[in-house]
Amino acid sequence: MSSSPVASSVSTISGTINTNSVTEFVATSNQTTFSITYNVGELMVFLNGVLLDNGVDYTATNGTSVVLTNGAAANDVVTINTDKLEFSAALGTTASIDDATALAIALG
Repeated sequence: MSSSPVASSVSTISGTINTNSVTEFVATSNQTTFSITYNVGELMVFLNGVLLDNGVDYTATNGTSVVLTNGAAANDVVTINTDKLEFSAALGTTASIDDATALAIALG
């Protein structure tokens, strides 16, 4: 009897979504620093709905603050999304078929 990867399946898929991950700030005139906890490299920053470029428009390297390169205007809205979507999958068992069955399947 041989083992063949002819049939394998995913038996479990699970996901975790952090629903408290969007924070909005209303800026004061020329404000550059916004305090928020995040995982470095895992955030998106928007200024009045426009996605900003990390390293160009803002710096976020310490996990506790986001610093805009240019100060925001009074009443600008800075939105910081720290979503972290995590998915995992567990493989099911690989089917095991004998050579005669494999030949029968191949020949139809």
